[in-house]
Amino acid sequence: MKKLLATVLCGAMLLSLAACGGSGGSTSEAASGGSASSGASSDTLRVINQQDPGTFDPAGVDDQSYFQVVRQIYEPLFKLNNDGTVENWLCEEYSYDDDTHLRITLRDVQFSNGDPLTAEDVLWSLQRIRDETLPAISAIQGINFEESQVVDDKTLVIATDGPQATLISRLAYPGTGVASKAAYDAASGDWLNGAAIGTGPYALKEYIAGDRTEYVANENYWREGEPAIPNLQMRHITDDTTRSTEARAMGADIIYNINSREIDAVDAVDGIHTIEELGTNTTYLMLNSKMAPLDDPAVREAVTYAINVQQTVDLIYGDFGSAGSGMVAPGVLGYDENSFQEHYGHGYDPEKAKQLLADAGYPDGIELTMLTDIGDSTRNDIAEAFQAQMASAGITLNITMLENVVLYNRVAQGDQHHMVLYGLTCSNFEADGLLNQILPGSSNSKMTGFDDPEFVNLINIGASTMDRTEREQAWKNALDYLAEANVMIPVWHKALVAAVGDNVEGFELCRDYEEHYLQTVTLN
Repeated sequence: MKKLLATVLCGAMLLSLAACGGSGGSTSEAASGGSASSGASSDTLRVINQQDPGTFDPAGVDDQSYFQVVRQIYEPLFKLNNDGTVENWLCEEYSYDDDTHLRITLRDVQFSNGDPLTAEDVLWSLQRIRDETLPAISAIQGINFEESQVVDDKTLVIATDGPQATLISRLAYPGTGVASKAAYDAASGDWLNGAAIGTGPYALKEYIAGDRTEYVANENYWREGEPAIPNLQMRHITDDTTRSTEARAMGADIIYNINSREIDAVDAVDGIHTIEELGTNTTYLMLNSKMAPLDDPAVREAVTYAINVQQTVDLIYGDFGSAGSGMVAPGVLGYDENSFQEHYGHGYDPEKAKQLLADAGYPDGIELTMLTDIGDSTRNDIAEAFQAQMASAGITLNITMLENVVLYNRVAQGDQHHMVLYGLTCSNFEADGLLNQILPGSSNSKMTGFDDPEFVNLINIGASTMDRTEREQAWKNALDYLAEANVMIPVWHKALVAAVGDNVEGFELCRDYEEHYLQTVTLN
C-alpha cells in the first residue's frame, strides 16, 4: 500500500475485541462508454463518488461527498489549500474596515448562463443559509446580516457580531458557494429545474437520480484554460466495497473513498493506482444527551468504558488513518493528546461500565439505538464491534443503518436516536470547524443535544481571539470541556483515499472539505 500518512496511534489496549461482524457489498459492471483502461474519450472525465445529491442546493447538505458534486457548479469567496493557507477565489481582494466589518471586492466573473456575478448574489447566498436554517449554517456563525450591506455590484461589507478570527477560512466552505439569485427566483427555487446556476468550472447538464450527474464545461468560466476536460460524468455509488470493485475493473478515471481494506488489491491492478492523504475529519460516537438514559452523565461515562476503540480501529482500518488520539485530528489547531488521555485513556473496562450503570440506577443494564450510514461498510463494522463490546458491559445496542440523507433527517428530529456514528471535519484546520457544527441551532447540534452555556461561551471566546497562540489554548479549553461531558467519543482520524487511472494527471485530494477540484485534470 502506498503510504503518505503520518500515523498517530494511542497506546495499545490489552483486552481483546469480543466480536466484529462484516458487511459486504454488491458488485456492478464498469460504466458503459469506456473506462480508464479501454481508451475512453479524453473529452469526458469519469468520476465515481459516494453520494447521490438529491438536490443541487449549494448549502443543502453538510457532507463532503455532497460537496464533490456541487463544488463543480458553485464557488465560494475563498479557497483553502492543503497547507492550510487561504487563497482568494471569487473575492479579488478584501480588507477590514474595523474588527467587525469585512469589505470584499469581487472578481469580474460571470455565471454559467452569462449573467454577471454581483455582490447581491453573494450576500443573498450567505443570508439564505441563515434564513432557511440550512446545514451550512456553521460556516456563517457570527455574521450580522442586518448590518451587512451591498455597496455596489462588486463590493459588499460583511458585518459580524464581534471579532471573528476564522471568518475568512470559513468562507472557503463549499456550502457557502454562490448561486445566481436571478436564476433561483426564475425557477421558483427549484434546484433540479433551473436554479442550479453558479460560477464554477462546470454547468449542470443532466441529473439521473440514483445513478449519475452529467456536467458540461462552463463556457464563461473566469479561469483561463479551465476546465481542461469539457465533459464530466459523476456516478453516485453509496457502497464503498462496490466502489472498490469499480476501481479494480477501472470503471472510471477517478474513484473516491474506496474500501480501505481493498487498497492493496486496487494498487495491484495495472493501469490504476491509489493516492492517500491525511484528512481533517474524525469519526465520533456521538451520544444524544437529551435522550434518556444518556441524559445522565454517569451513563455516558459508562459508555466510554464499554467500547474498545484502539483494537476496533486496528482490526478494521489497520494503519489507514489512526485511532482517536484527540478531540480533533492531529494537525488541527486545538489538538491535545494529553486531554484525550486524561478523559479516555482508561481504555476498555466492561466491569467498570457495569458498576457505573448500577450506581446510576440501571443494575440490569440499558438498551440503546445507534444510527449509521448504510453505505460506509467500515463504519458499520465499527458499530457491530461496539455492539458486541457493549453487550459485555450490560448494554444492548440496536444498530439502524440508513442512507445518509435519511440518517440526517432522523437526527434532526432530536428524539429518534441515542447514538450516531458520524464524521465531522475541521475543514479550516482549526477546532472551530468542529465546534461550530455542534453549537445549539447549528448543522449537527441535535446529534448530541449538548447546549451547555459554558461550552458555548468557551467557543465564543475562541472565535473572538485574534492571536493564534491564544486562540489555540481557547480551542483546547473548549475541547477539554467537551471531552469531560462524554457526548462525543473520538473513534478514528480519517485518511482520504482515491483510486486514479495512470492516465490521469493534475488531480490531488483536498484535505479541507474533500471537495476535490477537477478543473485542472487531464487525461493522456
